[in-house]
Amino acid sequence: MRFSLLPVLFAGVLLIGSCSLLKPVAEIDEEKEAREAYSAGNYELALEEYERLIESRRNSEQEVDGEFFHCAGLAAFNLGLTSRALDYLERARHTDAVNDQTYAALARAYREIDNLSREITHLENYLTNYPEGDQVESLRIRYFETLAESKNWQQAYELWPELREDARDDDGLLTHYFQVNLALGHEDTADELAEKLLEIDKDNTDALDRLARKYFNRAEKRYQEEMDAYNKNRTHRQYAQLLAAFEELNKDFRTSLSYFLKLYDQNPSREYASFLHNIYTRFENDERARYYLEQMGE
Repeated sequence: MRFSLLPVLFAGVLLIGSCSLLKPVAEIDEEKEAREAYSAGNYELALEEYERLIESRRNSEQEVDGEFFHCAGLAAFNLGLTSRALDYLERARHTDAVNDQTYAALARAYREIDNLSREITHLENYLTNYPEGDQVESLRIRYFETLAESKNWQQAYELWPELREDARDDDGLLTHYFQVNLALGHEDTADELAEKLLEIDKDNTDALDRLARKYFNRAEKRYQEEMDAYNKNRTHRQYAQLLAAFEELNKDFRTSLSYFLKLYDQNPSREYASFLHNIYTRFENDERARYYLEQMGE
C-alpha cells in the first residue's frame, strides 16, 4: 500500500475560487476578466491576464496588488510552470494576499525542484498558520517525510503520533519511522517495526537487513561466548552446555540465513556474500561456504 500524498499539480477544485476570496480590488474590466478566467479554471488565459496586469502596474510605477501575484502564481503552478509559479508566489507571500493555498503551492513547487529546505519551511508555514486548513492532513504527512529525509529524527519522532491512523500503516511511512527509531537508538521499537514491515511487504529491504544482522550478531555473540567458556573448561558438563547452546543459537543463524538469502537475491553484494559464507561455515556446509567465498572474489 502506497499513498499518493502529493500530486504534482493541484486538482482544480482545490484552487478554483480561492482568488475570489482575497482582498477585493477595483472593479475594472481587465481585473474582472482575469478573475473570471481563473475561477473557470482557464489557467492559461488567467495567467496571461494577470501577467498583463502586473506588467501594466509596473510600467506605470504603481504598486502591484498582491492578488495579482497570488493568482498568477497559482495559475502558473496549475500549468506546471514551476519557476514562474515560485517567482509570483514568493512575492505574494509578502503581501496581504497570502493564504493557505500560497504556502501549499510553494511547498509543492519547491518539492518539484528538489529544494528540501525551502519545502520544509513552507510546510511549517502552512501547518503553523493554518492548522485547520483543507490540506493539513496530507501536508502533515509530507512534513513527516521531509523531517525523516533531512535526518531531523527527534522532530519526526514527535510528529508521528499526529499522523492519521491509516497513514501510519503505510509501508513507506513505516519505513521512515523505522529509520527514525533506529537513528534514535530505540532498537526494540525498530525491531518491532521491522517485523511489521515484513508482514506488509515480505521483500522490504530495510526490514530484512535489520533483522538479518540482528539474528546473525546475536547468534555469533553467543557462539563466541560458549566456545570461549568450553575452551577454558573442557568438561563433560561444559560440553553438554555447549551443545544445548548450539541448538538455540543455530535457530538464530537459520533465521538470519533466510533473510540474507533474500537480500542477496535483491542485491548480490560482497557484504551479503560474506555473511552467507560465515553462516554456512558455522553450519559446516563447506560447499555453500566456498560458493559465497568465491562470490566475494576471494
